Amino acid sequence: MKIAILFPGYGSQFVGMGKELYDEYRIVQEYFEEASNCLNSNFVKLCFASSDIELGKMSNAYPALFLVTSAIYALLRQEGIKPAVVAGYNNGEYAALFAGGCFSFPDGLYLLSKYTMFFQEALEHMDVEVIRVRGVSTEKLAAICLKASAYNGKVFIAIYNGATDHVVAGDTQGVEQVRKLVGGLEDVSIDQLGIEVGLHSALMDSVVEQFKIYLEKVDFKDLVIPMINSLDGELISQREEVKRRLLRHINSPLVFTRVIDVLADYDLIVEVGPGTRLSTMVKKKYPEKRTIAIQTSADVEQLKKMALEP
Repeated sequence: MKIAILFPGYGSQFVGMGKELYDEYRIVQEYFEEASNCLNSNFVKLCFASSDIELGKMSNAYPALFLVTSAIYALLRQEGIKPAVVAGYNNGEYAALFAGGCFSFPDGLYLLSKYTMFFQEALEHMDVEVIRVRGVSTEKLAAICLKASAYNGKVFIAIYNGATDHVVAGDTQGVEQVRKLVGGLEDVSIDQLGIEVGLHSALMDSVVEQFKIYLEKVDFKDLVIPMINSLDGELISQREEVKRRLLRHINSPLVFTRVIDVLADYDLIVEVGPGTRLSTMVKKKYPEKRTIAIQTSADVEQLKKMALEP
């Protein structure tokens, strides 16, 4: 059976994520201890006893999600689950790369701490917004963004979630213009998102320039489990290619629809960590495909049974 494991990104975090598995499995506790030592932060308190606002801060959510999803993945490997491929949504790609054997757990935390620091510094000099637009086709929304950019401020499609589901990011004036142009269309919904989702456009060029210096300080290895890259859906495993794409991941749009397309070739899709958004996206496109989200010990046991099925 070909198993694909997916790692969620920012927005899936919630206070209490991973708590049941932390209480039951020593390996999960060990990851929490290592993360706390690496970043000098109390992740038990942050993940289990803080607030949605505190956990939602970029500097907290990114490493916390990486920690929880990486710990659950380590548990699954301990329980005998062996994926054929991995993929991550947005910053979930860092956990996917760790799972694939690209870099160590401490190095993943190190990279995310640097990225969030540079991103936050860049935001001090920006006036930007991020929204989710549903109900508009990719072609039509791209034309709207181009038209809006002709006024004041650049605006881009940052993440492609589906044929009519996109994340739009850009200068506040440009995003407001998109709101006006989209607002007159029927059956369209617009939701405000946190900047923490990322801008994934040329607005992030300065972050790339800073981040690439620290990328060289990390020991990247060829992946032992290939990753479906969210830039274009390509399977990647070579370390130099990973490094190039990790930089492009910051200032280029993410096309998660292509990741979903590639999953057609896999039998069992496993979402590791908080939430069920990714497994729901897969189920929507492939109703017949077996999917499961892992958040509790019962989920782990169910997955072990599913993995043995023909």
